[in-house]
Amino acid sequence: MIRNLLVITGVGFLLALVGIGGAFALVGNDVRTHDWTWVVTDDGPGDSSFRFERGVVQPDISRTIEWAGGDRLAIDVPGEVSYVQGAEAGIRITGPKDIVDSIRFNDGRLTMISDDNHDRGYIRWTGSGIHAWSESESLRIVVTAPAVKTFEMGDNGSVRVRGYDQPTLEVILQGNGAIDVDGRTDKVSVTINGDGDADLDDLQVAEATVAVLGRGDVRVGPTDRADIDISGRGDVTLTRNPAQVNQVITGWGEVDID
Repeated sequence: MIRNLLVITGVGFLLALVGIGGAFALVGNDVRTHDWTWVVTDDGPGDSSFRFERGVVQPDISRTIEWAGGDRLAIDVPGEVSYVQGAEAGIRITGPKDIVDSIRFNDGRLTMISDDNHDRGYIRWTGSGIHAWSESESLRIVVTAPAVKTFEMGDNGSVRVRGYDQPTLEVILQGNGAIDVDGRTDKVSVTINGDGDADLDDLQVAEATVAVLGRGDVRVGPTDRADIDISGRGDVTLTRNPAQVNQVITGWGEVDID
């Protein structure tokens, strides 16, 4: 939401300001010499208004969370999350202080404590132009563990999985969750409830089971077998031509073979 406020309201406000006769002449020299930064903050849950005021960008910090590892990882936080398969388990978080401090990890699940001031947005006006971003876009999380086999994404969850190498892989996407995987496995199971996006094009896999309820998109390339069930407008693209394809489609979904 804060991103939409930035783009639609904040930038529009500044562009309107520039359009006022003489405005740029008054502030142009100062903008070229010093950055002008505005902070955009939601007033509260259920309130469509927001605060818009001059301010400074919050500094980034780093934080480490200990984790013994497990076979399941659930992600329900914004930002960029990466999973690395490695022997030494742990979680490294980098980003604006308030956002980093709000991250919690319990029972294999990453979440963020809700707060009106979390995910502030910034609009910076410099001599080179106007730039807008939200604090959550600056959040970076790297999760390392030896043997995660199930990845579950909440509505805001998104993860990049690199170098995956396990016998099985299970992916569960809720809402707008997203996942991008490269590596290898024997069997993969993908379940999407909503508008999720699963890009498994770079995953070497023999068998794939895919279930899409909603408008989700899946790209996967099994070599031996694909079992596909679509209810709604989901799209499944098979990036390889498996020996056997079984499909059930209810609605306007599609199965394509690249």
